[in-house]
Amino acid sequence: MSQNRGDAKNSEEKGISAGFITKASSQYCDKFPLRAAIQAIPWLGSSLDTMLAGLGAKWKYERLEDFISKLNERLSRLKQSGTLPTVQPSEALYDFLMQTFDQVIRARSEEKRKRFANLVSNQVVNLCDWDEADAACRLIGDLSDIHVRVLQKSIEVGESSHFLEGLRGVTFCDKFAHSRDSKNNIVDLRSIFPSLVDSAISVICSELVSKGLLRDAGIGRFDARPMELFVTTDLAKWLMDWISEPEEKKNTGDSN
Repeated sequence: MSQNRGDAKNSEEKGISAGFITKASSQYCDKFPLRAAIQAIPWLGSSLDTMLAGLGAKWKYERLEDFISKLNERLSRLKQSGTLPTVQPSEALYDFLMQTFDQVIRARSEEKRKRFANLVSNQVVNLCDWDEADAACRLIGDLSDIHVRVLQKSIEVGESSHFLEGLRGVTFCDKFAHSRDSKNNIVDLRSIFPSLVDSAISVICSELVSKGLLRDAGIGRFDARPMELFVTTDLAKWLMDWISEPEEKKNTGDSN
């Protein structure tokens, strides 16, 4: 009997969530002049109308459901290991979760939803300052999978602390990509993203520099121009801690 009550409660909560997500679509369906105007748009009108009338809400709900499933999986493992502290309801927790939900329903990528699940898991485990968690959430929302892959590769390469150690970093310029110096450790981003043109990679790197996640290592070098060679920053490493699963981060710390 208790199992039935539990199933009924889950079904009710799922129905409430679905109703909340689809509210915007219902409002759109009631606006007949607006629907008629959208349907009249050549080529795009029919598809746009279909998405606004139902598909968009369905996708949002599925993304939120996938995120909740991933979060539940992570926290369930942590609970079994006894590493979860008690989290009390608070305005800060509410605002953090609402901000995360808003980002999740916009996240088409499953990998990005995983990053948000890791973000919430890390905050539950570590109970960092809420402003810091909010900042990490906003930053994750601004980054695509490609942004994160560039950061991961940059961190793997590392940064030289002395000129004699050679050059380290990521690039999309032939000058550094084809370096024959054995001391250099430079990754050509074009080999990682062969479908992207140089201009697209340049935009991605520029965006990461603007957010403080990469540093333009070409500035100040006699053999380089700005925006040709990039290295990671401490902020990027901070972000990677937030988007790594708590168990992985704990193991890394223990090994040190």
